[in-house]
Amino acid sequence: MKSIKGILFIILIMSGSAFLWYFATPLEPIHAINRLSHIIGGMAITGFFLVFFLATRIKILERWFHGLENVYFYHKYLAIFSLLLVIIHGQLQGLVPRFDKVERTSFSEFAKELGSLGQYGFIALILIALLAKFLKYEHWRIFHRLLLIPYTFGIYHAYFSSRYDLLQPTPLGIFTVITATIGFMSALYMLTMYQDMFFKYNGNITGIKKLGPNVIELELTLDKTLTYRHGQFIFIKILQDGIEKAPHPFSISGGDGKKVIISMKVLGDFTKKVYDAVQLNTPVTLDGPYGHLNFENASQQQVWIAGGIGITPFLSYLQSQPVDRNIELFYTYHGEDNAIYKDFLQEYAQTNQQFRVNFIDTAQMDRLSFEHFSVPVHTSIFMCGPQKMLKHFVKQLKTCNKDLSIHFEAFKFK
Repeated sequence: MKSIKGILFIILIMSGSAFLWYFATPLEPIHAINRLSHIIGGMAITGFFLVFFLATRIKILERWFHGLENVYFYHKYLAIFSLLLVIIHGQLQGLVPRFDKVERTSFSEFAKELGSLGQYGFIALILIALLAKFLKYEHWRIFHRLLLIPYTFGIYHAYFSSRYDLLQPTPLGIFTVITATIGFMSALYMLTMYQDMFFKYNGNITGIKKLGPNVIELELTLDKTLTYRHGQFIFIKILQDGIEKAPHPFSISGGDGKKVIISMKVLGDFTKKVYDAVQLNTPVTLDGPYGHLNFENASQQQVWIAGGIGITPFLSYLQSQPVDRNIELFYTYHGEDNAIYKDFLQEYAQTNQQFRVNFIDTAQMDRLSFEHFSVPVHTSIFMCGPQKMLKHFVKQLKTCNKDLSIHFEAFKFK
């Protein structure tokens, strides 16, 4: 499904910023290049307000963008777009004719210098964020959150180096103070209060089961019931010495709310440490649930596609109740060691005629393809797995079935 509400929200805010800057009246007449520079600089500050606001993970944003992975997608590219606006703003300021430049006080000169520092800070930190795959998650988060510093410099620069009086209660002044305040508070909230306010489910690890050489299942017993929908995921912090304290997302693969089961595959430093060293009775804390997969509200005819550890959100539904609709599952993995819960799925298919499962081991056969796959009318498609794989499948399925209803959860949160 498309992120229509979310996209409209971004367009409305960004176009509103451009409109207000364009029609605002400067303190005195200025050159057209200077005016354009102010408009672009104002849009850059607005763009970074949206970047920080999207990072708060509030539930309404997840609904508007139809999934947290889509929120992060727009968060990332808004940051890149806003950085480009900052650079263009700086270049345009260098083209402003000398006669249009006013004599600066030490106060405004300081604001100008902060603006330059903010620009360099944005460039450095966003480039580091784009190199996420080369960083440990905890280090990436630290650099990511340092964006608050150049953002603060940028706000100060906008207020005290601008040829517009943003301190007056004009439409532009009101818009700027609201967006700057929300942006700053959003960033500050993620730095300080998020860990305490949103991680409100506490518990302990009461079960550990290694499902293979690189997959582990954890049973979490909570102090209060977590109400979730099958197919959703949580962010978990494992509070054990030697294990990174940063929250990580994992799909719920089973449980009843009081007990929650998650399954994780070794894909990095964090999951490797958990697999090797996690202990029983270790305290945990959870945030969530998140996710938009909703098997119950979909059609009676469903096709499920899972890649590797992407089988986990489907397990929650299968283990909770007998299937009451026609479901065909395509489960692709590389090597038998990665075919977790295969025995369970085989037994389930044998005892329930409405459920069929296809196992695709890419170590022994060709990769799964839906290039010529015909989907019956009124069929809902659910997918979970690596982002690149899912995009490939969506493209294939849409080629033959343009009006198909496809729901997916992709593995990519940095």
